[in-house]
Amino acid sequence: MIEMTIDSIRVSLMNYQHVVILKEKRSDRYLPIWIGPAEADAISLKLQNVDLARPMTHDLLRNAILALEAASETTVSRIVVNDLRADTFYAQIIFEPTESPSPVGIKFAREGSAHRGYDQETPISITWQGRGYKGKIINQWQEKDHRFLEIATEHGLIFEVCSRENSKEWLLSKMKLDSRPSDAIALAVRATVPIFVEESVLDKAGIFLDRETGKPILADRTSDKDKAEDSSKVDEQELKKLSAFYDFINTLDLDDLGKRKS
Repeated sequence: MIEMTIDSIRVSLMNYQHVVILKEKRSDRYLPIWIGPAEADAISLKLQNVDLARPMTHDLLRNAILALEAASETTVSRIVVNDLRADTFYAQIIFEPTESPSPVGIKFAREGSAHRGYDQETPISITWQGRGYKGKIINQWQEKDHRFLEIATEHGLIFEVCSRENSKEWLLSKMKLDSRPSDAIALAVRATVPIFVEESVLDKAGIFLDRETGKPILADRTSDKDKAEDSSKVDEQELKKLSAFYDFINTLDLDDLGKRKS
C-alpha cells in the first residue's frame, strides 16, 4: 500500500464530471478518481475548513463512529482504495482495536485440514460484541505462529481475525467496511486518518505529467518483461476495460497539477 495526499478537486469541462486527484506522498505520481458533485463538495468544504450550521452526511457518519468507538473498542485507522475493476474504483474503511484485540466467536460449517487450511468460500458464523454475522472465508494466510482469516459478511463488512497455532481462540485484528472511494475520502479528511492506495491500482490508473506538454502520461505497465504470455493477455483485456477512464483523464486540464489546491 502507498500513502497518498489530496492534491485537488477538479471538474471536466467536457462533461462536468468531478474528480478528486490523489498524489503519492513520496513521488510525483497521481491518481484521479471520478466522484459525484455532493461528495466533491463534502471533501472540499472540509479541506477549506468551512463550518456549517448542521452536520452533512459525512459529518454525521464521523460523529456516529466517534459515539460508537468506545462501545466497539475500535477506531478508524485509515482508508484504502483497494481495487479498480471495469472503470470502477473500490475502497475500504479500516477499523482497528484501540486496545488489545478482542475475542470473537467462530463457528465453521466444516473444519479444514490442519495442512490444507480452510476452503475458500467456506460458510462461517462469527459472533462479535454479542452480535452474530453469517459470512464466508475470502482469504487466509500465515504470519509466524499466527493464522489469519478474512471473513466477508453480506453487509459489506469484512472481519480479519487471527489465532495462534493449535489454539481455538480467535481474536479480531481488523474490520474492513466496503465503501465508495468518495465517501471514504470524505470520512478520512474528517477523521484525519491517512489515505492509502494499493499499488496494483496505481499501476493500472496512476499518471505522471509530461514536463514539456503538461499532458498526463499513464504509469508504465510494461516494466515487468518476465510476465507469462497468458498473464499479458489478461492485462490487455483489463486495459481495454479502462478505456473510458483514459478518455476521461484526457478531458481534464492538469497543467497546474501539484501547484494549487481546490
